[in-house]
Amino acid sequence: MTDSAPLKIKDTDNVPVIFINDVVGIGFLNGVLNITMATARFTPEEVGGAVPVDLIIASRLRLDLRCAQQLRDMLSDIIEKNTKQSTVN
Repeated sequence: MTDSAPLKIKDTDNVPVIFINDVVGIGFLNGVLNITMATARFTPEEVGGAVPVDLIIASRLRLDLRCAQQLRDMLSDIIEKNTKQSTVN
């Protein structure tokens, strides 16, 4: 990828949106960041009984270092913007 020309982004409209509840694994090997994420599943054992939580692997991401840094910067920015405390003078 070059920094000089913007890339055209295409959407095939067939990539699922996946909701995750937890990052359950992370590692870095040979210049690639590996992230495993899970979704909480609530399945009753019996009617009126306990409902245990199972974490089900929902997504595995593989990112090169540049992409990982870009994701970090974008996440830091959006988290900061959405967690600022309002100041009262």
